[in-house]
This record gives sequence, C-alpha cells and structure tokens, in this order.
Amino acid sequence: MSYYPVTNILKLNQNNTIYTYTIIKEGFYSSNNILKYTFSCSGDNTQYKLSDQYLIHTSWSRGKSKHTIKCEINYINTLPIFKIGFEDRFQTCIESIKSATDVANKYLYIKNSNTKTRLSGIHVFGLNSQELKRKCEKKYQFRFLKPFNMLGNTMKIKRVRKFGELISDSFNNVVKSSFHPDDNFALQEIHFKVQDKNIQVNFENRNLEKENKKNEAFLKVIDQGPIARDSYRSLTALLSKLPRENAIYTVKKNINEEMANKIPISILNISNFSSFNLINENLNINNSEVEEEILKYVRKAGYRRVTDILIYIIPGLVKRKILNNSIINLRKSGDGRNVRRKLKHVMITFTILWHAKQDKSRG
Repeated sequence: MSYYPVTNILKLNQNNTIYTYTIIKEGFYSSNNILKYTFSCSGDNTQYKLSDQYLIHTSWSRGKSKHTIKCEINYINTLPIFKIGFEDRFQTCIESIKSATDVANKYLYIKNSNTKTRLSGIHVFGLNSQELKRKCEKKYQFRFLKPFNMLGNTMKIKRVRKFGELISDSFNNVVKSSFHPDDNFALQEIHFKVQDKNIQVNFENRNLEKENKKNEAFLKVIDQGPIARDSYRSLTALLSKLPRENAIYTVKKNINEEMANKIPISILNISNFSSFNLINENLNINNSEVEEEILKYVRKAGYRRVTDILIYIIPGLVKRKILNNSIINLRKSGDGRNVRRKLKHVMITFTILWHAKQDKSRG
C-alpha cells in the first residue's frame, strides 16, 4: 500500500516485484533545452523524464535475495549521471552516464557475477511513478512562477483567472458526489487573500445592465459625499464586495462623454481682463479633479444651452409623469464659490418648476 505523498513511502508492483521507495528528494525537471528522457524497453518506446537532484532509497526482494540501495540522478554539464550506493550506509557507489538500467545491472553484477537476471533501471529508480511525476511537474511550474507582487496588473488578472478555472473544474468534479444532478448547483463566487490583497472571483454570467445600474448608484453616492477617488480605493481594499474603483470611474467617464456629446459645453473666451494674473497659492478645495477642471477654463467661460439640456431631460420627465404640461416653467439662479483668493467660480443654474406659482421645484 502506498502512502505517498502523505508520507515519503511509495510502493509499486513492477512486473510482479514489489518495490518500496523512500523518497528523500523528488528533484525537479530542468528547462526543456536541458531536460533528458529515458525510454522503456517494453517495445512501446514510452519515455520518462529524468529529474535533477533526484534521491531515493529502493528496496525489493526476489526469492532469498533482498536489496536496499540508494539511487541518485544529478545533471552535470547538462548530462544526467546515474548513481547507486549500496552496502553499509551506501558507502560503495557506482555510476553510469548511459542509463539507469546500465548502472542497475552493474550493481547486480557486483552482487552476483553469475546471475543472468536483468534489472530495469526504470523500475529500480521508480522513474515510471505517476505520483513522482506529478510532484516534479508542480515543482517545475513553481520554479517559473513569479511572486504575485512582482506581476503586472495584466498578469495578476490572468493568474487569478487561471486559478478560478481550476477551482471551477474541481468544484464540478467534487459536487457530483454530494448533490443530485437535478439540484441545479452552481458556484457563484470565491474570496481569498494573496499577500494581504483581498480577491473575489465571480463565476456567474455577468448581467451588465444590472451591474451598470449598481455602479451608477455608487457613483451618485460618491459624488454627493463627496468621496475622493483615493479614499474610495482605500474602502474597496477593506470591503471586497464594493465595486472596484476602476469600474466606478469607468461609468463616470462614460456618463461625462455622453453628456459632452448630447449637451456640449461651449467655451467663451474672456479677453477683456488682460491684467488678470494667476497666483500660485493653495486651493481652498482638496479635490484634484475639480482643480484640474477649473484651471482648464481660466480666462474662459463655459456654458451649456438650456435648450440642449431640456431636449435631453424632458423625455425622461414625461415618461416618469413628472411633466404633463406643454408649458415649462424655469427658475434662474446663481451660486458663487471661491476657488482661489482672487478667482471666483460662478455657476448659473436653471430649475424646472413643478408649478409656475410654486417655489419648490421638482425634477
């Protein structure tokens, strides 16, 4: 009975002979330009990979003869060297550069020069063990995997996606033993942490319309807060269920582009103020996006046509039955704000009134 990889003991029945392997070092597979193979003599030409720094103890018996040897494979100048140690504490060693079978039969000849028995080096070294092969292949993969914090964003996404695919495959295989096929089981999402980064993987088909409405609702709360972009990014690091910061600001960008297209901002150059000087003082606001937008329009006036705005919003107000009159009543007002000590930002607004005689507006 084999206990590997729970323990380092592996047992295999090789041509009616029980071989017991004590795994000291599984070794690792070298890169493809160095990796060498050995071939089976059974006629099917099956090839087996030869791992580097491979070390096991092999025991077997045939009739009255019992054997316990140490088997090693080490690459020297890109060539595998096969070694067998035997006798007390494996102090007697022989080696071969030809094959595992060659060194195995050298050992057998030393033990009994009159024997006509032949040994398979593949069996003696356990090179056909699927368990050892899987372990070495995992090591090979890990040797070429970079730590997560050394990856770029694209590679991080690819690695998480690949991990999600493996989880999904494992889930589908395991769940069949616990649920009836008619139970309509489904893997929805998983949460895990990599180097203190919380990661969520969703497996359900994305409802883009629902997702977009959710992001718009979050964007509305962020703008009303207001919540700065860096602050929201910190919140998403603490609460993984919040929409990602880049998704929220993608929605914001799309809304701004739609507004700029349907209700364009016209620019009016103000050339009469030649003595106007911009001074380098700290802003009274701490939002870099607002500052950047304001500085873009210094010495300029930006305005939108009221007719463009009405054409854009009236169909929605009529559909929601907020407006049902052919006459629209507007109230004009203004709001001033100090952006710098010598620069005043003035906004003129128009409000659609619910009723011409009412101050309270709606819409």
